[in-house]
Amino acid sequence: MHSTYLGRWLLAPEGVMKGFLKIQDDEVVEVCEGSPPAESTNALILPSFINAHTHIGDSLAYPAPKGSLEEVVAPPSGYKHRILRSASRSAKIDAMREAMILMSASGTSHFIDYREEGLEGVHALSEAMVDASPRAMVLGRPLSAEATDDELDAILGSCDGIGMSAVRDWPFDLLKRISGRTKAAGKVFSIHASEAVNEDIDKVLDLKPDFLVHMVKATDGDLERCADAEIPVVVCPRSNEFFGLEPDITRLVHSGIHVALGTDNGMIARPDMIEELKAAFRVCKRRGGISPLEAVNLATFGGRKVLNAAAKITSEIGTKSDLTVVTVAGAAPLSEIVTSASSKDVHAIIRGGKVWRPESWKA
Repeated sequence: MHSTYLGRWLLAPEGVMKGFLKIQDDEVVEVCEGSPPAESTNALILPSFINAHTHIGDSLAYPAPKGSLEEVVAPPSGYKHRILRSASRSAKIDAMREAMILMSASGTSHFIDYREEGLEGVHALSEAMVDASPRAMVLGRPLSAEATDDELDAILGSCDGIGMSAVRDWPFDLLKRISGRTKAAGKVFSIHASEAVNEDIDKVLDLKPDFLVHMVKATDGDLERCADAEIPVVVCPRSNEFFGLEPDITRLVHSGIHVALGTDNGMIARPDMIEELKAAFRVCKRRGGISPLEAVNLATFGGRKVLNAAAKITSEIGTKSDLTVVTVAGAAPLSEIVTSASSKDVHAIIRGGKVWRPESWKA
């Protein structure tokens, strides 16, 4: 049986090593360490990207107009929510499907979506999924502050949990009730925190979130509390930059918190994790910097730490792993990925050991 070979380097949590994949009939049959055969592709093999925070429902509104955070995305009357209310169901489904196919083609195997529009929003995302879609952790949201327990239970029965906007956007007693019912159902509760203004960390942590999103305006004390509570934080630099905000990712990474990376609103940034990686690395350079390895870990191992309780995905590069193969030009693959690579350099995506080519999903 004829064998082909992919890659010259493998990414492990501790760094890059020489290695390659042996392929037969588009299946990974062996992961090999050491120098590759001469005919192997010049590529880095890494655990697939995890997009740890998206709002793909508003992809149909891309590109978003400039404005403040409140004007563009705040519920219930921000531009995003007005667009979602006025758009047809089919238009939203088409836009979500396109976003998911883009994620797959650019190397993402899993994503975590904050899905607005109540139970119908959750159902619409489910309908948008196709074979090419990455696997989703879907976090629904009630339609309004008048949410009943029946509405919450219906949403929780149809998805993986609840994802809420900021504490200041909702009555706190409602958030407590949502968190309580979510935990009682054994599901995931998450919330945006301290994005544009600092929010009371005691209130935020009282909700017992499984992970937080943003924390741009968090204090050192806030981060210490999150680290002690072992609560991961997802950062979204391109979305923050759109609103004139700059996350201190360097401080987060060095605070002892598990940090992951997400592309956030589909109307602001396409869900392309290589572009988000480059933005994270660029932002960090202004604040002391992180290494290319630390940056790539945000999109790979960091996201797995957020997902693992529910998704149980492996961090290992094995014959049945989810992997992304990125073509590089030189001998410093991590540096290329965080500075000059693009989604066009994704040579192959491997799902459960089966090799897929991005061009088959980009049509």
